[in-house]
Amino acid sequence: MTTKSTFDNFDGLSLNVYKMKKILFLICSNFIMLTSSFGQTDIYDSIYVGNVWRNFNIHLPTDYNSNASYPLILGFHGGQQAATSSMGWNVFAYQSMLSEKADTEGFIVVYPEGLVFNQNRSWNAGNCCPPAMNQNVDDVGFIDNLLDTLFTNYSIDTTRVYATGSSNGGMLCYRLACELSHRFAAIAPNACSQMFFPCNPTNKIPIISFHSKVDPIVPYTGGMGGAPPLTTIYFPSQDSTMTLWSQKNNCQSRDTIIDGNGTNYDFIKIHNCSCNVEIHHYATTDGSHSWPGGNPNNNPVSTQISATDLLWSFFQNYSLGCLTTGIQDLNENDFQKTVYPNPFTNKINLTNTTGEEHFTLFNYFGQVVWSGKSIEKQDFSELTGGLYFLKVDNRTIKLMK
Repeated sequence: MTTKSTFDNFDGLSLNVYKMKKILFLICSNFIMLTSSFGQTDIYDSIYVGNVWRNFNIHLPTDYNSNASYPLILGFHGGQQAATSSMGWNVFAYQSMLSEKADTEGFIVVYPEGLVFNQNRSWNAGNCCPPAMNQNVDDVGFIDNLLDTLFTNYSIDTTRVYATGSSNGGMLCYRLACELSHRFAAIAPNACSQMFFPCNPTNKIPIISFHSKVDPIVPYTGGMGGAPPLTTIYFPSQDSTMTLWSQKNNCQSRDTIIDGNGTNYDFIKIHNCSCNVEIHHYATTDGSHSWPGGNPNNNPVSTQISATDLLWSFFQNYSLGCLTTGIQDLNENDFQKTVYPNPFTNKINLTNTTGEEHFTLFNYFGQVVWSGKSIEKQDFSELTGGLYFLKVDNRTIKLMK
């Protein structure tokens, strides 16, 4: 079935201003690099994962310096939405204006692409959305591998990685927070609900979310989807989603401001949570199934808030924080990997590694110090002396410095 709904389709409005900033610079067999007159760089690339090539667009900010260390935001397009316009420009970048924000604030933004089946593109966020959901696409595996690739090729602060997305892309953010919480410092879903269950994050996850109370596609108070192919899918309410994450983050307090800032939106702040994380939620009374404060798709856009400005302000408060599990369960007995030297100085090496392990090093207080692969290539000479814990996949080793 190739019938497309209107819930995320790009409406082909003029991109002239956006297009004029981009000049075709280089075409290679594996990627396209675009640069603008302002010094930004856009790279269209792909990786082979899950027996298929997966595409993504990288936007490096103005005056990108490989000797610096940049925050990274992954931006996920909605379902049934072309990743690029007919002229080749990234649609979610246009709607959210995240690339422009990256240039002024100095972060890297990457726009991954969902797979296409029968001309329809989506993300497998759990209980939504077809066709990726029906095909059981491993989008989590794609993003996990993508992060490793980006960390290898670009100057990224691995403790300051964030995810945002709209509609089905926002739903994927929630799933990533459930399954890859050790890699993301915070998420910012828009126009969506939590659709992945059961959700068992290993880290506490700060969340800022946005939703229009008059969204006809994903109802604010919950219900069946408002347009094909979502009419057979039930979406939990925004309150239900916030309650779930309030419990996951062990939050104790909830404040609600009605008619925030005199512009009629509601603001909910959930706080007094573990690891000092917070949950912020903006409920607009205008707009629709679109990106608040951004460029339009087929639906009206909220003028009450700017989701891009708000999420970046929120993200800056967080780097990879506390683990919720791991310190209590030291699985050193019957564990085939051994750290040497222990105590360590500037390098950490392990025996019996395959190169596929994921490592998370955290201190005595449960705060993540470093996360990634190829730990033997990392320099830890700047760490202070004391007790540390190294999590190797799902096993934990105690070590000293």
